[in-house]
Amino acid sequence: MRIIPEVEKINVLDGFYAVEKNLGVEGAPQNILNDLSTFIKNILKIDVQGAGVIFATDASVNEDEGYKLTINADGVKISAKDEAGLFYGAQTLKQIIFNVYKNGEALKLPYLEIEDAPRFKHRGFMFDVSRHFFPIDVIKSYIDAMALIKLNVFHWHLTDDQGWRVQSEKYPRLSDVGSVRKETMGDKTEHKGYYTKAELKDIVKYAADRYITIIPEYNMPGHSTAQVAAYPELGCDGQPVDVATKFGIHSKILCAGKENTYKFVNDVLDEFAEIFPSKYVHLGGDEAVKIEWYKCKDCQDKMREEGLKNEEELQAYFTKRVIDHLKTLDKVAICWNESINSGMLDDSAIVQYWRDSKDDANMVREINAGRKTIVSKFSHCYLDYPYPMTPLKKTYEFEPIMDIFKGHEENVLGIETPIWTEWVADTDMLSFRVFPRLIAVAETAWTEGNRKCYGDFEKALPNVTKLIEKQTGIKSADLKDCNVKNPFKKAKVMIEFGLNFLDIETIVRATRANKEVIKMRNTKKGE
Repeated sequence: MRIIPEVEKINVLDGFYAVEKNLGVEGAPQNILNDLSTFIKNILKIDVQGAGVIFATDASVNEDEGYKLTINADGVKISAKDEAGLFYGAQTLKQIIFNVYKNGEALKLPYLEIEDAPRFKHRGFMFDVSRHFFPIDVIKSYIDAMALIKLNVFHWHLTDDQGWRVQSEKYPRLSDVGSVRKETMGDKTEHKGYYTKAELKDIVKYAADRYITIIPEYNMPGHSTAQVAAYPELGCDGQPVDVATKFGIHSKILCAGKENTYKFVNDVLDEFAEIFPSKYVHLGGDEAVKIEWYKCKDCQDKMREEGLKNEEELQAYFTKRVIDHLKTLDKVAICWNESINSGMLDDSAIVQYWRDSKDDANMVREINAGRKTIVSKFSHCYLDYPYPMTPLKKTYEFEPIMDIFKGHEENVLGIETPIWTEWVADTDMLSFRVFPRLIAVAETAWTEGNRKCYGDFEKALPNVTKLIEKQTGIKSADLKDCNVKNPFKKAKVMIEFGLNFLDIETIVRATRANKEVIKMRNTKKGE
C-alpha cells in the first residue's frame, strides 16, 4: 500500500473491513465531512450513513497537521490534534479507497495503522494568472488537486507587466485598464480578465475549507508595466505606456522617488488586506531593472536625501517603507531573492529563493543571519519548463535542504513550485506542465528525504493521477512524456520551446536586462 505523499509509518495487518451499502462519516468539522462524504457518494455510489469513518481529536498526536489512521473490525478511525490533521487523514483514506475499490464490487478496506505528519510547514504551489488569465473554476480545480496531495499554500501571482488581475475600488483603472493587453507576442488578439473582490473572497473561503492559505503577490517595484499603464504618474517619466504585450523582463518600474507612489502602493495593499486574511503578502522584488531610476531626478534626489549609495539600496528603501506599512496591517512580507542584493532587506521579511548566482554569497549571508527561506529553485521546481529540461525524476529527486543551508536547516520553511504562464495559454497545456510534477513536489514537501524512492513513487503515481482526474477533471501528462529519453524527441521539444523566444525586440530587451540583473546580483552592501 503506497500512499502519495509517502506516509511516515504504515503497518498493513491481516483482515479487511467490508463496506456494502452504507459508509457513515462523523465527528469532524462540517467542511471535512462534506469533503469525504462527497467523495464516497461520487466514487462508491453508496449512502453516507451509519457506521464507518469516525474522526476524533487526539492530543497525543504531537505534530501539527499530523494524524493517525486505523482500519480494523470496528471501521475507520482518523485522529489528530488539529483540524488540518483530520483533513489530511481523510485525503489518505481517499487514496486507500480509490486504490482498492473495484467498480461493481463491495469495498474491502485492508486493516492497517498509519502515523503521518509533514516534513515542512510551507508546501506551496504558485500560479501565475498575469501572463495568461484563468477563470475561477480552473483555480478551484487546482485547489482541489492541491488538497488531495496535502499542499497547503496557494501563492497567487496576480500582478505583472502583462496584466493586473485584482479589482480595485480605490484605483479602478488598475482592473479596467491594467487587466487588458492589446495582443500577446504579435497574435493580434486582445487578452483580458480580472477577479472581482467577491470572487476573490469566495476563493479564499474555498481554499480555507481545504486548509490551504492563499498568499497574494503584488509584484513591485519591477514587473509593473500594467500598473503604470493604468496610472502613468507612477512611472519615473510620467509618460503613457501600454500594458506589456511581450514577455521577458521590462524596464518600466514604479518610481521610488515620488511620494505618491508609496501612497498608491499602501492603498492597494489595504485593499489586498481586506480580501486576503493570510498573514503573508508577497511583494515580488525580482528582476527590478533600474534603468529608469538611473536617470530619474526624483529617484536620485531620494537617494541623496536618504544617504543611499546605489539603486539597490534605493530598492531596499522602497521595500522597507512598504514592509513598514504591512506591519501596520499585521502582515509579513515575502520577497524573491533579488531583494537581498543590497544586504538591507528588513529582518522580518521571508525570502523565496529561486535563482542562485555562482557563489550564492548573498543567500549564504542571509541564511547565516537567520533569514527564513522558501525554496523554489528554478532548475528543478519551475513547472513551465518542458520535460526534457526538467524531467519528472529531476523534480522528484530535488532536495530543498541544499548545501548552502547545512547547519541552518531550521531556516528553511519549505518548498514551493511555480507555474509561470507566458507559454501556457490554455488548460490543456497547464495540466500537461503541472501534473504530475506537482505531485512530485508534494511528496518532497511532506515526506522526509530518506523515505523517498522514485521507483516506488512512479509505480504508485497512476492511481493518484487517476484520482485527481476523477475528482477535478485535471489530466496529467503521460509518464512517457515526463522522462524523455529519445534524443530526437528531446531535441524536437526543446526546439519548439525555444521558438517562443525568437523575437528581436524581446531578445534585445532581455540582453540589456540580463546585464542589469548580473550587476544587481553582484552589488555588495555599502558599494
